[in-house]
Amino acid sequence: MTSLEKKTKKIIQEHSDNSSEIITDLKVWFKNFDVFKKKQKLDLDPYDTLYSFNSCDLILNDKNIVLIGKTKFLGKEKSLTPTIFEFDKDGNEFKPRHVLIENIKDVGNDIEIEFADIKYKDKMTLVIKQVEEEFKEKIEKRATTLYKRNLGSAAKIEHFCS
Repeated sequence: MTSLEKKTKKIIQEHSDNSSEIITDLKVWFKNFDVFKKKQKLDLDPYDTLYSFNSCDLILNDKNIVLIGKTKFLGKEKSLTPTIFEFDKDGNEFKPRHVLIENIKDVGNDIEIEFADIKYKDKMTLVIKQVEEEFKEKIEKRATTLYKRNLGSAAKIEHFCS
């Protein structure tokens, strides 16, 4: 766990800057996640995200969204390896733990972020549950700015840009 915590802190530092906003203790779940739909089933990496958590912290910044899953371990809450949700891959190959945002939807009290992870066959959807209006406005501001900057990219923002 110590190695995982150090790796997590390093990734957070690499993807945080002065514009970063941290939102803690969000309730989430993942649609279409199936660990058996990995492209390489024997590819086990303890630093990969398995998308099997229900609580997380989130860092919003000008370039991406960093999702830090949380789990209970020996009675204490521990942070998992972060996943970086990118709006545009800028022609580069994705690094491990980076996923491409393909769609963001405002669905009632929830926000749904559809994304593609190169390690999985199917697209998945991150559902952030019971989102406050202030948080929706922050996502809208960041997502709309990036979407307009990257009009040729795959990212699509539903409701926010309408």
